[in-house]
Amino acid sequence: MGRVAVAIAVGLAGALLLVAAATAGVVSSVIGGGGAGSCVGAVHPDAYATHETRATTAGATSPVCAGVSVGGWTRPVVGEAGSGFRTGDRPGHDGVDIMAARGTVVRAAAGGVVVRVRCNVGGDSWEPTGGPMPCDSDGYPGLGGCGWYAEIRHPGDVVTRYCHLIRQPTVTVGEPVTAGQPIGHVGSSGNSSGPHLHYEAHEGYPATEDNAVDPIPLMRRKGVPL
Repeated sequence: MGRVAVAIAVGLAGALLLVAAATAGVVSSVIGGGGAGSCVGAVHPDAYATHETRATTAGATSPVCAGVSVGGWTRPVVGEAGSGFRTGDRPGHDGVDIMAARGTVVRAAAGGVVVRVRCNVGGDSWEPTGGPMPCDSDGYPGLGGCGWYAEIRHPGDVVTRYCHLIRQPTVTVGEPVTAGQPIGHVGSSGNSSGPHLHYEAHEGYPATEDNAVDPIPLMRRKGVPL
């Protein structure tokens, strides 16, 4: 093989390696394969301290996301599940709290369409205005409300809700999303005593208290235990 042919072959091999690396980076950023922006996060031992069992290892790193299941679902964030669905001491708690560090990326649990983005505190609710909002600062227990939250409608009229985000969700109403797509970041807005994700699942649209279901068995059926 001549020198020109060798140079061309080496150049093509290098280009293929660059393409493969770029593709891996895109896939990692979508499903959470580790590194910056992935769904690896530290357990926060103080969130909902009144109601939660404290983490056995403060600041422990949670496991890496397993990716998207065969059924097209993934965990919205990786961390310890704390306060559960409608427990004896919290019968009005319509979801599960997942402990995660402030700023951890929150991801769409499955593909669908964003149907709601709101700021909800103290019994009032607002659509985003583009300016400062009451949900932009940390809340506290007893304040009431989901803080910054988003809802996604999935096939079969399953709706997932993501509460207490640190800032306005990064998606907008009507936007289609894919499983694992970033939609916001863990915070402590609304009725919250520390950074965590309050995650709800509803079997019916629109989402109401009456059609809320326990997210833990639902996610297990989807192949991605919380």
